[in-house]
Amino acid sequence: MTSISVVQPAALLILQQANAQPAENEEDKKTDLVQVANGITGEPAEETLKAAFAVSVAFMELDAKGELAAEAMKFIDSDQFKVTDPTVKQTLKQVISEKGWEFMQLVKQQQEAHDGAISRENLFAIVLPQMIVKNRERFTEDEIELSVKFEDKSGIIVFIPDSEGNSTYSDLMKAMKEEEINAAKTGDETALRELGMELGSYIAAWSDAFDFKPGDVFMFVDVKDILYAAWMKDE
Repeated sequence: MTSISVVQPAALLILQQANAQPAENEEDKKTDLVQVANGITGEPAEETLKAAFAVSVAFMELDAKGELAAEAMKFIDSDQFKVTDPTVKQTLKQVISEKGWEFMQLVKQQQEAHDGAISRENLFAIVLPQMIVKNRERFTEDEIELSVKFEDKSGIIVFIPDSEGNSTYSDLMKAMKEEEINAAKTGDETALRELGMELGSYIAAWSDAFDFKPGDVFMFVDVKDILYAAWMKDE
C-alpha cells in the first residue's frame, strides 16, 4: 500500500489521546493496555478501553485513506487519465502522497454530496483536477489540459488555467457568447462564424491530442465547472 502523509497526524492523535488521561493512573493504564493488547481478560479502566478503541479506529481510518490514495495513484498512471505535460502526473502523485488529508477531505465532500453513490472514476475525475488547482504552485506555469475516459467510452477534457489565471478555452467561450449577442443585435454573423471556425479547430485539436474518436461522447469542461458538469452521473 502506498505510504502517505496521513501517518503523522494519526500518530499525533493517538499520542494526544493517551496523554490526555490523568497522570495518577499512568501505571494502571500501562498495565491495562498491555493486558488488552495480549488478550488477557480482566476489567481494564474505562478510559483505557476508550483509548484502545480510538487507536483501533485511527488505524482503520489510516488504512482506508492509504488504500484510496493507492487507487488514485493507479488511476493517474492508467490510460483513463491523460495529461499534456507528463510531469503533471508525477507531481500530482507527490502532492497526494504529501497531502493525504487534503485529498481525503475532497473525497469526503464528494461522497457526502452523492450519498456515497459515486463511482471511483467519477470521484477521481472531480478530485484530481481539484488537487491540481489547490496546489497550483507545484505544477507547470502553463495551462494544463487533462482528459478522463470512463468505462462506458465517454469522457471529459478538463482545462486548468495557467498560474496567472489565463485560459485559452475560457477566453474562446467568453468571446463566443459576446459575438452571439452582437450578432443578435446587428444581424451580422461574420465575426461569429469566424470565431466558430476557430473554436471548432481548437476542439478538434484537443480531441485528437487525447485520442477521442469520431462518434465518442465527450465534453469540454472548465475546471471551475468541474462540480456541475452534465457528464456527472451517480452509480
